[in-house]
Amino acid sequence: MSQRYLSLPLLLATVSLARAQSGGDAASQTSRFSSEFNPAFSFVVDGALRWSEPFGSDEGLDLELRTFELGANAWIDPSAWAYFIGAVEDEAVNVEEAAVHYSGLGGGNVVRAGRFFIDFGRQMQVHQHELRTFERPLALRALLGAEINGDGLQWDDWIAAGDATVVRWSLAALSGTLPEPEEEFDSELEPVRETRSARDLADLEFTARATAITDLSESSTLQFGLSMRGVPSYDAYYEADDTLREDDLAMYVYGGDLSYTWTGETGERKLELGAEALFATGDSGVELVNPTPGGPTGDETLVVRDHDLAGGFAWAKFAFDRFHSIGAQYSRVEMPFDGAPDADEWELDVTRAFSEFHRLRLALIFFDGPDTGDTSTTLALQYTAIAGAHGHGINW
Repeated sequence: MSQRYLSLPLLLATVSLARAQSGGDAASQTSRFSSEFNPAFSFVVDGALRWSEPFGSDEGLDLELRTFELGANAWIDPSAWAYFIGAVEDEAVNVEEAAVHYSGLGGGNVVRAGRFFIDFGRQMQVHQHELRTFERPLALRALLGAEINGDGLQWDDWIAAGDATVVRWSLAALSGTLPEPEEEFDSELEPVRETRSARDLADLEFTARATAITDLSESSTLQFGLSMRGVPSYDAYYEADDTLREDDLAMYVYGGDLSYTWTGETGERKLELGAEALFATGDSGVELVNPTPGGPTGDETLVVRDHDLAGGFAWAKFAFDRFHSIGAQYSRVEMPFDGAPDADEWELDVTRAFSEFHRLRLALIFFDGPDTGDTSTTLALQYTAIAGAHGHGINW
């Protein structure tokens, strides 16, 4: 395998260990006599000027701050690194991630503890402003959620498999991985879904992933991965009438991803092609039938949708150089309603990166929902800026 891929994780660990031991990194733990600031802080601004028509409540022109993210990261000791990511919402800070990574077990082993995004496919680990598209793919939003974090433990390990391949796998036990429903799929009267705070160990949510990257040539690589997310027990209820509830529901989502990357001789021209397929089984949807705004009237019923659902997406991205790239993505998914109707989404984008910390993106999005008339067109100009030492837990 080419040196740039096989040695990268080991190289990063070696450099980080050396810096932590020497105290020479501004993101390292420092003594009271050091002039370095500890820990390293950052903030991210991600905004968009968006025009949409005609489906949904956001029809027309809208200027929105999508993300204002605060971050901090530091080496706690030579074998442990910690980071915090908070997003400002409604003048309060929502903790999206706060975790410690411990690498003292040796080899490629890393134990992560705290709150972090789930390890599923290649898109669910990253934050909104780091996506290669304006929105997370429709299939992921429908079957998993727009963003999913959980509290718990995760074990990662990676090994070399021959001279051309690196393999990584992870296992995690978590709680709190049920996201809020997506606006375009659910009304404001959608039942609440939640896992119980007191439960048996067997009822914890869990994720698992195995993936491999292999060199096809000096300039191209292929990656293949398998993922799953399980919620063995959750409850659903209507807030206005707690007698409308269903307990001990369960859902499982499985995924497979495949991607190809070609890089030019200078490292600036790059072609990326990929696809991911998902399959959901169990109690994947809960719907309130005959809902009444303002409160229950007695005509409501809570229906569990236990259809097996499938979805997926395919994408392509081409970078002309460090600063200019274009991309396209298509996603299709079965929705958890009677008859499991399909929804489709296309996204086309052009990106101008001023640097790795500063970007403009123009995106055109076509959405065709599961019901007649649930179609929309969105044109969005996205602006993203990162200041400071920005660090997340990174998976591949």
